Amino acid sequence: MGGQMFLSIISITLIVLQTQHTTAKRLPNFVHVCKRSDPQLEKCLLQTIESLRPELPNGIPKMQIPALEPMVIPMVAVNRNEDALKVKATIKDIQAWGGSKFVLNNLKVNLEKLNGEGTILLPNLFVNCTYDIDGRLMVVPLQGQGIFRGNITNTKADVKASLEVLKDKKNREYFQVKDIRIKLKVGDANGKIIPQNINKNNDVLKETASAFYHQNR
Repeated sequence: MGGQMFLSIISITLIVLQTQHTTAKRLPNFVHVCKRSDPQLEKCLLQTIESLRPELPNGIPKMQIPALEPMVIPMVAVNRNEDALKVKATIKDIQAWGGSKFVLNNLKVNLEKLNGEGTILLPNLFVNCTYDIDGRLMVVPLQGQGIFRGNITNTKADVKASLEVLKDKKNREYFQVKDIRIKLKVGDANGKIIPQNINKNNDVLKETASAFYHQNR
């Protein structure tokens, strides 16, 4: 889930880079446009991102930027198969608030070599989703459905990417990600699991969910 949020933010950064190949007339008037020859290109790109930030909660359709408040992820599947813990879980209807508050640090862009890197920090995410879990902890069955609501703080991703320049049908150049590496560190989480079905294993399910999260941060 965190990875998909970061990919959306990376896409926004890439769209900002597209402004180097787009005339100002095609952009909304609130967009800060950089020049490719700017000796402080990274600083200018950060200014461009800040010029977009007020619009990010609702998205910017003209620039193909989706809404970040909330960010909606239809489904995430989890499959863990170990001796002591076997879990299959489906997490659906995920809504996450806080994505538009991301902080982009250590941005480095080289348009000649077509590569870049940076660190993205999400200070706080509020997540709401439904879950359906089926598994076993040692000999204890873990089955149930319900709702999870919680906060995830200080999630960080170190990103390195290489780009390539392609041309569309109108011979206009645009950037496309050629290769990307994301080193993700999920922050601390606290929340509430609300089971739909009441059974004696609910407490075990909660403890397992917490342990599973911390082992897979």
